[in-house]
Amino acid sequence: MADPAHLESLLADCARQRQPALAELYRLTAPHLFPLAKRMLRSKEGAEEVLQECFVTIWQRAAQYSAEQSQVMTWMTRIVRNRCIDRLRRPDLEVSDPDGEIAAAWADDAPGPMSQLQSSQESKRLADCMQTLEGQQRAAIAMAFFDDLSHPEVAERMAAPLGTVKSWVRRGLARLKECLG
Repeated sequence: MADPAHLESLLADCARQRQPALAELYRLTAPHLFPLAKRMLRSKEGAEEVLQECFVTIWQRAAQYSAEQSQVMTWMTRIVRNRCIDRLRRPDLEVSDPDGEIAAAWADDAPGPMSQLQSSQESKRLADCMQTLEGQQRAAIAMAFFDDLSHPEVAERMAAPLGTVKSWVRRGLARLKECLG
């Protein structure tokens, strides 16, 4: 395994768009990341695809890496793990539906997740308490718990700093606890 300081240096070079650094980073880390993807996906081909996608993401987000938050391997492992989870959640067959015909054919009158949430009494209380939160807190908590997104994923979707998102979730949960008290 490569020295963490060397990996950090390579990642910094990737942030400066130096392609040889990405190649070296791949050479040093892929042997550790590929088995994780293969174990999670149970497919060599799927693991290869995910790893390629992850290194594109690593290249694009290298400037966002913060040594204060995690080591390079931890950061890269999280990217691979999250991408594998996303892949496992996807249906095996993806069909484009540009005009919405397929979606319309499968549409039904069943209540959506928010309707189901409000149908039971406990859920109604939770929904009422959720409405008392500020918009950003409510959105961050909803993404984290109902969409099962990690804090970094929520931060990315909300285009907000990670620390801010963590604060929104922490404060929002404290207000929910107080409201449900």
